[in-house]
Amino acid sequence: MAFEVPRDEDFRCERGDMGAEKWIDVDGIRTRYFDQGEGSTVVFFHGGQFGSNDGCSARAWDFNFIPLSSYLNVIAVDRLGQGFTGNPKTDADYTMHSSVQHAARFLQILGKGPYHVVGHSRGGYLVTRLALEYPQLVASCVPVSNGTLSPGMNRTHIIDQNYPTWSVRAALRQFYEVHSYNPRIVTEGFLDEPEKILSSERHKLVRKKMDEGLARKVFYPGLARQRAETHRWLRDRGLPCPTLVVWGYNDPAADFELGKQLIEMYMEKQRNTEVALFNRSGHFVFREYPAQFNRALHAFVMSNC
Repeated sequence: MAFEVPRDEDFRCERGDMGAEKWIDVDGIRTRYFDQGEGSTVVFFHGGQFGSNDGCSARAWDFNFIPLSSYLNVIAVDRLGQGFTGNPKTDADYTMHSSVQHAARFLQILGKGPYHVVGHSRGGYLVTRLALEYPQLVASCVPVSNGTLSPGMNRTHIIDQNYPTWSVRAALRQFYEVHSYNPRIVTEGFLDEPEKILSSERHKLVRKKMDEGLARKVFYPGLARQRAETHRWLRDRGLPCPTLVVWGYNDPAADFELGKQLIEMYMEKQRNTEVALFNRSGHFVFREYPAQFNRALHAFVMSNC
């Protein structure tokens, strides 16, 4: 299929307006998302987990959402219990499995599939599971900095220590600077929404539940089981759709040496697997190199429509 080849400058973006918030009921969970543009539909899933100290939300993708909306239908959604989306209904739902199921129902209810799904960090795990469990929903899969699924020990708990306690904003700034190769991308404007999220009563409730035992008893055991299961599925049958794996070579949280082992799992059964490796880039590669990331994603999506 022929398509217009945009210029490099068309993919550059300063932080801007993602448009009006939209809300949808996903089986009783009030879910926030953003939706702009026309064409093939790309859905962005952010990283983090229940109660995490990053305040991550759909707005993490603003450098990508805005320029790509000129060429594609782009959607960014707050995951279950994160951003401004509602919390899980029961304690048993504080799992990555529930986050995946919520994402799948969101896509089903939206009714725009099949989708090109893009996920960062924990979101990279989520889009991989979506492709494996709901192949009819997924046209292509783009896991970004997917340390959650890499073999070996995740290093997040090692670097996520000793953040400032006197200020939510100071802790957020240090978190994003530590995870980025170029700390200058962490602007005051970028920190506004994460600070609002971490200061909300909804988030405080989630954090309390995780700290009081749900992380140790429910979340991490469930993730460990399904992580091992996902490795088996990738080795035995692979992803059923074209895949673009994106990584930052200098990622302090998702070690590239371990990432190479995961990339080999993706490649073993799915021959249509591409890899985009960004030098001098940390965990938030899509923010550190937005124009290059956007160009690579656009070309990949248009090649697999």
